[in-house]
Amino acid sequence: MRNTITIRRWRIDLYESAIYIQKQPDPECGDCEGTGSHYGSFASNPGADEPDIIPCACWDPFRNIRIPLGRRPVVTERWPF
Repeated sequence: MRNTITIRRWRIDLYESAIYIQKQPDPECGDCEGTGSHYGSFASNPGADEPDIIPCACWDPFRNIRIPLGRRPVVTERWPF
């Protein structure tokens, strides 16, 4: 089960075991124009088909907040209804 909610620049993912909150790229950023990344030059990896992607300063794709959820109780009894 995965549900995603986006509120402005915040993306909230709800899983069965945890909630993840991540800040998205700034849509008004003049450097990346809201994509969250810059393309590097071919000089760093000349044999590659595509240039390196460098994250913009307005967004850190590896930083998020994780809120663990408690264990769910296991119901072993049968209810009469």
